[in-house]
Amino acid sequence: MSRSLLLATVVLVGATACSGASPARVGTAPTTPTPTVSTPVGPTAARLCPKPGRATDLTQKPPYTVPKAPPPLETTTKDIVVGTGPAAKSGQGVTVKYVGVNYATGEEFDSSWKTSCDNTFSFDIGGNVIPGFSKGVTGMQVGGRRLVVIPPKDGYGDQGPVPGGTLAFIIDLVAIG
Repeated sequence: MSRSLLLATVVLVGATACSGASPARVGTAPTTPTPTVSTPVGPTAARLCPKPGRATDLTQKPPYTVPKAPPPLETTTKDIVVGTGPAAKSGQGVTVKYVGVNYATGEEFDSSWKTSCDNTFSFDIGGNVIPGFSKGVTGMQVGGRRLVVIPPKDGYGDQGPVPGGTLAFIIDLVAIG
């Protein structure tokens, strides 16, 4: 293994281990989703994503606008971009990109985009993620982008990155299976 690849792997693992709580996992102690696509180094280095882009541009980190409406009592979804192909179903493995924010303040608490535009997160719908995250991805088609608003009962309740608060995710469905 080359020295630069080894160093990049150590940095990526260290950054993942130290990045804090995440909204996407359930259990007694929330953990950060670990990107399943490694960050390339050298001439094929991943594209950095320092700022959000246009809401409909799936190559850029999506922006979030704080709504004026009170938070919903149930998990809600709103398609920003409708994908193509079959819809994601419960039990299927999916790969996504996401940004998680506090619904009320817009403060970002987690994002697959935080280190590069190429990082993704894979999980099984209905598996080891908060219920609202699974509900939000169910029915999406590959290539779609969706705003998912998750009340505490479908998120982390009184724990996690927004204790007792509503979460908002903008999720891109990259792949099914």
